[in-house]
Amino acid sequence: MDKELEKIFDYYAEDYKIQFFNYKMMGKLLETENVKKRIEIYNIRDLYVYGGGYLGVQLYNAVKDFVSVKAIVDKSGGLSVDVQGIKSISFDGLKENYIDEKIIITPVKYYKEIKKDLEQFIDKRNILFLGEFLEGIV
Repeated sequence: MDKELEKIFDYYAEDYKIQFFNYKMMGKLLETENVKKRIEIYNIRDLYVYGGGYLGVQLYNAVKDFVSVKAIVDKSGGLSVDVQGIKSISFDGLKENYIDEKIIITPVKYYKEIKKDLEQFIDKRNILFLGEFLEGIV
């Protein structure tokens, strides 16, 4: 197989996996009792959501009645979804305001890079990936 064609198939397969995961997590976020149970398991009272896209906003909406969501954090400082009434801050804003809250990372594709950046000033026990939060074993 041509190397260029192989790259295209690899890219398609990776993109498909990410889209499947996003779809699955969006469904899990609709399960209110599971979300409440996961909040209790992880003992979350105060939270930052990392990622201003669809999953970040959906996570915010799923947990806002059960915990204090400080803000949605995004490198750009804003949301990529047109939603009113949700506080969003930049990565630098998080650095300035972070005390000892949990943070849940929603972007699948850049999770490792984001986690590495956050670990510079946040205890790794306070950093969760969305899949870990919704499905992981504590």
